[in-house]
Amino acid sequence: MKTFFAAAFSFCFVLISAHLYAQEDMSKLKEKIEAMNDTYSKAEIAGDDETILSFYAEDAISLPSYSPIIKGKEAIKESMLQSKGAYKITEFKMTTLDVFGSGDLVYEIGNYNMAMTMPGMEKPVTDTGKYLTVYQKQADGSLKIKAETWNTDLNPWASMGKMQEEKEKK
Repeated sequence: MKTFFAAAFSFCFVLISAHLYAQEDMSKLKEKIEAMNDTYSKAEIAGDDETILSFYAEDAISLPSYSPIIKGKEAIKESMLQSKGAYKITEFKMTTLDVFGSGDLVYEIGNYNMAMTMPGMEKPVTDTGKYLTVYQKQADGSLKIKAETWNTDLNPWASMGKMQEEKEKK
């Protein structure tokens, strides 16, 4: 009977240790992702496309709001170039809410806040939303974006209705 309890205790110890190690590992990954997000945010504000692109895997997939799927780093670069001049990001902050993973994939769920100026508009446009990013661990230990998606918390049709109401009042 003693042997059974010793084996059961050892098994439980291994499970608890593995769980704590996984939590510590996720904690380190979260810190790494938060540092990456900080650099990414600064690059967005600076319009530094090369730094932004350095975060993506060659076969990355982007699923932007109100747009078709973008497949591959080169297509993501082309999309970035096409949007140049349409707006200027003046504030950008990502907040990591959760990080979890399996194998060589790490998943991040978070919120974003941003402000941007657009030609012909006096005030900046602000947006808040959420995102999901899937990272793939690289052989050198770095993380690259494998897939991403984001969308606004704001209803664009509601703001269109408000703009229409304001026009009708004039």
